[in-house]
Amino acid sequence: MKRSVEITAHVILWILFTLLVLVFCKHYFQAMPSAPAAMHLPYIVFLELVMGLIFFYVTFFGLPLARKKTINSVILIGLLFFLLLLFAYPAISHGLLQVMSSVVPHLMIIFLAIVFRRLSDASVTKA
Repeated sequence: MKRSVEITAHVILWILFTLLVLVFCKHYFQAMPSAPAAMHLPYIVFLELVMGLIFFYVTFFGLPLARKKTINSVILIGLLFFLLLLFAYPAISHGLLQVMSSVVPHLMIIFLAIVFRRLSDASVTKA
């Protein structure tokens, strides 16, 4: 991918991600107005965006390092697992559904980071 196309793809990804989080949160809070965080929608959207950025770019920039040495792969997987646990921990007291609703989107972000890295690396090898 050309650098400008890659940057544009990243910007579009994060705009869509933010809008998706906003829509899902608004829908959830309308269905559950008594939810503890219902009054803090902007903060929750911001927090989800920050967490998504962390997962995406740790994976995106960690993959080339992980390919070089096995220990780097173990470190990357351990770091991502630790982050998943860290960000899912507050939901543990609310039940399995809330934990899964916290973990699954971040796993999808990790998957997208892998796809973006593959596309980015493929374009570099073709050039």
